[in-house]
Amino acid sequence: MGIRSTLAAGLIAGLAWAAPASSAPASSAPALSAVPSPSFDPAGVHPACFDSLVSQAYTGETALERLPLAGCPGEEIMPERHQDMAVMVRPPAGPEGGNPGGWSRGWVGSRLVGRFDSDRLVYELVENGGGTGAFSMLLSGRLATANGVPVLEDLVLAPAGDRCNGGIHTATPVDDKALDVAQWATPYDLVSLILGLAPDDAPDGVPAALGQAAGDLPSCAACCAGTVLLRLDAAALAPHGGAADAPPLPGEVVTVTADGLGEYDDPASICLAGTLIPAGRADPQAELSLPLERLPGLKETLIACIEQKSHKK
Repeated sequence: MGIRSTLAAGLIAGLAWAAPASSAPASSAPALSAVPSPSFDPAGVHPACFDSLVSQAYTGETALERLPLAGCPGEEIMPERHQDMAVMVRPPAGPEGGNPGGWSRGWVGSRLVGRFDSDRLVYELVENGGGTGAFSMLLSGRLATANGVPVLEDLVLAPAGDRCNGGIHTATPVDDKALDVAQWATPYDLVSLILGLAPDDAPDGVPAALGQAAGDLPSCAACCAGTVLLRLDAAALAPHGGAADAPPLPGEVVTVTADGLGEYDDPASICLAGTLIPAGRADPQAELSLPLERLPGLKETLIACIEQKSHKK
């Protein structure tokens, strides 16, 4: 399995689902137009419009065929601004199970990434259900109008992850067909990529390759160690410029800092830092980006370092 296949299996590109085409009779379907109102601002869509969608990202449900972008329940709630994302804090739900005060329903955030091929919009979404998790995803859809309301058709929803477990760090347009998406990665993720292991193979493959050192390798949602950037097709949210097993594109990189990797003192993470960061770098906060195509070539060095540390115990 190539490095791009491994990434596509575990990161955003391998998890996207597309909503099915509508099977409703033409007489019952809303009147559609490809031309939205000139006054409609895609960047100003209220986060409430995505509230019914975000819970589907990690369940695989595909019931939604069309997403309204105006007149959505919850638009009366004033969104807050967090950097470049609009965030709607959900109102508390009613008391459940005799618990006084009810339960928090968390929040949903949204940000327009860009407009592609004139009528294709891509949004970055984040959902919190009331706990510590912040689950990010991308939504791609074709802009149209149904009965005077702007809507997204031809939906593709791609889950990314929860914070350091694959959560979106940045998503930026490249041109009218592609975007660059950088996702957070833990030391465990980075080691898995160097070993060429897809997520389904990692639970057995990492211990098989690293031995006891695998047991302390950080993999938690708060254990960010770097980012992995892939170039995605805006319409399909799949690897751009070829199949997943094609060679990595220029610009598809892993980015780390010495400080970021240096937070973890387990043997495997120390060896990971020594493998990715050249010795003697003056600025521990300076970002270092390595092309994805270089990662498989680091496998022997990483394993040799871990074996050496294990023998010294």
